[in-house]
Amino acid sequence: MPFPTQEFLAESLLTESFKEPNTLHTVWGEKWGASSYVGQIKKVLLHRPGNELALLERMTYEESVDALVLRDENNQIVSYLNGKEPINTDLLQAQHDQLRKTLEACGAEVVDLDFTSPLHTKSIYTRDIGLVVPGGVILTRFALRMRQGEEKAAYQTFAKLGMPVLATIQGDGFVEGGSFAMLDSKTAIIGRSIRINQSGIDQLRQILSWQGIDLIVIDVPADRIHLDEMYVLIDESTALVEPARLPHWFLEELRARGIKLIYTDPDDPERTTNCLAVSPGKVLMTADAPRTADILSENGIEVLPVDISEIRKMGGGIHCSTLPLIREDES
Repeated sequence: MPFPTQEFLAESLLTESFKEPNTLHTVWGEKWGASSYVGQIKKVLLHRPGNELALLERMTYEESVDALVLRDENNQIVSYLNGKEPINTDLLQAQHDQLRKTLEACGAEVVDLDFTSPLHTKSIYTRDIGLVVPGGVILTRFALRMRQGEEKAAYQTFAKLGMPVLATIQGDGFVEGGSFAMLDSKTAIIGRSIRINQSGIDQLRQILSWQGIDLIVIDVPADRIHLDEMYVLIDESTALVEPARLPHWFLEELRARGIKLIYTDPDDPERTTNCLAVSPGKVLMTADAPRTADILSENGIEVLPVDISEIRKMGGGIHCSTLPLIREDES
């Protein structure tokens, strides 16, 4: 009797994980993803604001919310800017170009978000469209109507790049990338807020469990949106935090894991933590936070200041504006 074909082929069944480096290189062409959020950035996703900026010229000031607001014919919010001051689009683009040049000077290959819509004025904040984990990216789902559809542009961009999309947040779940980070190769953290709901968190926990990654959940204060407004890892064992905004138990958890906490200076702007480690101990930070920069320097962290005054008017900072797709593994 002939040996069954499938029994014969069984000797060549795969034994290595999807995220094993040789598998990623062989099948997907790159060692996509990141297990460390401070490892040297090899590839990073940006979006230079373009045609969508035309919408900002049609905004009107609404005193009740102290913001410039654009509404559609159904009175739904299309975009907003905090305060009364309009965006200087030329300066915004110049600052974004400088951010790009600084990343490239630090050894990162910059790739651009593709398939963007002129209706999405917040596309500059690429961080929110994906959760980068070992082996690829988890596609997010936005809570706000004004950002709905950015997920499609993200999916198409990842596909064009050849980056594995490992899962998507769906159903009634909402998750955005600014509230997510890998704490170490086996632990991730997510900030629960008005933009990240329990359904999204439950889905994310299940997805991460397939990779053997635990998920820690932190509640974000009501006046903040994302975790990166008060916490960012900047070295293998160092985090920059705004302590008054974080629960005590989380600060103690970080310390128990051997992570040194550096506090932002209260005289620097809010959300100074929204910086980016381009490699261990080397950080891009807003140029108008000199006191915190000095504190970091005193603790052995190299700070590269970047002027993002106009970028910040859009609602976020350096961390929000960057999505590293490949980092070197520091574990």
